[in-house]
Amino acid sequence: MKRNNYVVANWKMNGLTSFVKIFNAINKHLVSKKLNNPNVIVCPPYTLINTLVSSKKSKVMIGAQDTHELDSGAYTGCVSSEMINDLGAKYVIIGHSERRQLFGEDVELLSKKILSAHKHGLKVIFCIGELESEIKNRKSILMKQLKSLPKKLDHKKLIIAYEPVWAIGTGLTPTLLEIDSIHASIRDILKFNQSFAKNVSILYGGSVNAENANNILSLENVDGALVGGASLKPRDFSKIIDYFS
Repeated sequence: MKRNNYVVANWKMNGLTSFVKIFNAINKHLVSKKLNNPNVIVCPPYTLINTLVSSKKSKVMIGAQDTHELDSGAYTGCVSSEMINDLGAKYVIIGHSERRQLFGEDVELLSKKILSAHKHGLKVIFCIGELESEIKNRKSILMKQLKSLPKKLDHKKLIIAYEPVWAIGTGLTPTLLEIDSIHASIRDILKFNQSFAKNVSILYGGSVNAENANNILSLENVDGALVGGASLKPRDFSKIIDYFS
């Protein structure tokens, strides 16, 4: 069964108004080459969502980098899924390793965030991955993280992104054989919900760049990439997109 391909840009805490030119360059590339595959998503800081959504003739979809688990309330500085949807974004990253490590987000909280996102029509890019010290126990770690997915979710509103934490921003990546094997293992774990196992796209993230993307994206069990630093370089990000075209 052919699943959807995605290339997702996670800009993290980078993005002044001047960064709109990066977005425009990515969109121009898609338009000029008439690319419809892969699906390209840019996840900027909250401050840029409205500006990017408002871009005319954009072929790039917009997502947020996180969401709160509740709709509203006395939570200074937080942004809800309802607010993200109201801005026009259609996707949200949940469970990124930086949120898990730096902000202590656990399985219970992430489950609530996923349900909130779905309630308000957002498609979830759910991140999983192990620390370097957890490599020997990788499968059990990934299984625990995946079991935080509510079983009644619509598979059409879910994307999985595997990011080995030890590879993020380090320039290190698992071997191609390891990446393909891990992705196959993730799909096997997803059999607790057959619609997930058959239909959900599984992306790879972790130091993806213009040099290694071709080999990674050609793997049978990899349906796309979640890209960090390289997504801030339009030329490099465009090369990554082109590997699917």
